[in-house]
Amino acid sequence: MLFNEAPYKFEVIYNFYLKFVSEILVYIRNFILYIGVWLIGYLCVCCVVYRRYARKLPTRIRGALGAKRVLLVIAHPDDECMFFGPTIFRLCEQGAEVYILCLSNGNFEGKGSQRRKELWEACQHLGVPDTNICLITDSRLLDSPKAQWPVPVIAKLIEHRLEAFDIDTLVTFDRGGISSHPNHSAVFYAVAYMFVEKNMPQKCSVYTLDSVNILRKYLGFLDLPLSFVLSSKRYFLRWTESRRVTRAMKRHKSQMVWFRYLYIMFSRYMVINTLRKINLADIELELEVDD
Repeated sequence: MLFNEAPYKFEVIYNFYLKFVSEILVYIRNFILYIGVWLIGYLCVCCVVYRRYARKLPTRIRGALGAKRVLLVIAHPDDECMFFGPTIFRLCEQGAEVYILCLSNGNFEGKGSQRRKELWEACQHLGVPDTNICLITDSRLLDSPKAQWPVPVIAKLIEHRLEAFDIDTLVTFDRGGISSHPNHSAVFYAVAYMFVEKNMPQKCSVYTLDSVNILRKYLGFLDLPLSFVLSSKRYFLRWTESRRVTRAMKRHKSQMVWFRYLYIMFSRYMVINTLRKINLADIELELEVDD
């Protein structure tokens, strides 16, 4: 009897195994199908949003900061293309006077002189006049992720530019600094310092560039629907326009290593900028979170 039961038990186990594997395969197939339907649906939404807003709306209402004289504060040469390209391009197209304040010459690898030249060439492609660019060379503002930039020094430099050029709109990094670079974040804290110390001109509107999670950061054009839903202030470029920002970025030849080409291909910051207007209340809230 025991000998006769062995094949039967084996057959039961084998059939159970086949049924289990079959159910797993059906589950995987349904899951892939479900994800595929959602991806196709999302791609359709992206195309609809792009055609509806990027291609058909008049230029004057894309983004709509209402800015006339804009100061963009960046930490290093190439920040203007890597992160703020769509904003600069669209503001120049809309007739705003754009000024760029770069707080270091990007001398981390000993290429400060070359990177200075590249900044001017890139800005020329974006539409910013040479006379509107200022690059600071200060030993207290070294290009290094380990350097602690003195906030009051940065604040004083920004304040001077705001007054000198009668700026009505300031644009810079948010607390996250897009890439979590300490030099980027230091610019935000300098702006926060100006608010707290009551040194920010009342007529000057301040906008920070949204830092997004790594998934959204490399979605490129596919982040367009999320940008519309999550932000009221945004600049984005059509394919033909984004190529101009790409050409400007490639003027930073000293920085064009292999992963920069991947960044150009996939980063949403090459085609989309979402901005957030901030005031003293926002600053105080963020500083409380830090504490």
